[in-house]
Amino acid sequence: MEFVKDYFPPKLIHRYIFSEFFKTFIGSLIMLTGILLISVLMDNMKTFVASQQKPYHIALFLLYSIPKMLVVVASPSLMFSVCFVVGQFSVNKELVSIMAAGVSFYRSVSTLIFFGFFMWFFIIFFSEFIMRPSNKMAANEQAIILKGIGNKTDLVYQLHIRGAEGFYYVYWYDNEQKKIRGGFNYIKINNENMPELVISANSALYTESTHSWKMEQVEEIIFDDKLSVKSFKTYPEKVYTLPENADYFAKPVKTADQMNFFELNEEIKIRKNKGMPYGELEVERQSIFANPMMCLIVVVIGAISGTFTKRSAGISSLAITIGIVILYYVLFSAFRSLGENGGIPPFIAVWFTPTLFSLICAYMIKKFNL
Repeated sequence: MEFVKDYFPPKLIHRYIFSEFFKTFIGSLIMLTGILLISVLMDNMKTFVASQQKPYHIALFLLYSIPKMLVVVASPSLMFSVCFVVGQFSVNKELVSIMAAGVSFYRSVSTLIFFGFFMWFFIIFFSEFIMRPSNKMAANEQAIILKGIGNKTDLVYQLHIRGAEGFYYVYWYDNEQKKIRGGFNYIKINNENMPELVISANSALYTESTHSWKMEQVEEIIFDDKLSVKSFKTYPEKVYTLPENADYFAKPVKTADQMNFFELNEEIKIRKNKGMPYGELEVERQSIFANPMMCLIVVVIGAISGTFTKRSAGISSLAITIGIVILYYVLFSAFRSLGENGGIPPFIAVWFTPTLFSLICAYMIKKFNL
């Protein structure tokens, strides 16, 4: 109860510091989001000009891309704002006056730390319920924009997966026609995990009404119990009934950054059953909780760093923010890539960088007795 009385309602000094910080934070958020928006616009300008679709699809694509940009720039905006405000107070000797009045440094910036903690959880919920659905809608609009300019977005190339009774090796799958083109290979496995049937075809068309596959330019090999060729036949065309339907070969409706926590869980189970790699999904699932943690980390580091600003708070804050953010993202991206490719466990890949920077925060708090 004493803690509640000390901080709620916020004291005048807390409201003053937080109001200065919040105005800077909102301005930084808008500015950095605008820079990213312009960057996306320029990167896709050639595609936008060549597109035969109505202009409002371009506007919707940019609009739906904004939530992801907000999540990306939230941490840099927080760090710059905290570092700038604390640095400005330090340069103007206001921070010295506050501490001389008997208010400790950490108590003075407690509202900023609370806000960083709040942003950690806010970004988690914002990402799950706004950003990820928006990513899917942005991808849909991008697919519409790309129509008619020589880009195909509905193909899966060289897919190797496990089925209920064997293994499939297909070149690519046409979602619209439910047809495998360029090559279809199937190896049926018996109860002793030995091949008993091999089917190779140039193409395979699935018929929904009969649940069968119509294949062209077929080679069929049947093995006996000793793996000797029992039969080898070729057919210009033949119909097979296989355990898997056409949807089994379709690529996921959503990419990893478009799925929420529960959708990622479901897709991981599906990929495990198909024998497909799922490392990037596991990494993405861990990132849902790890990435937003940076909001709290940068607030603590930014607040302590800001106290050592000597002259220009703006320049110093910008330099510190760029350095810390670049270091964080370089480390995080490197370990994330290792995790996605199976080099290290996904948990370590995602949580190593936040843990490292958390230890740096703890060291700074202990080292600089403010």
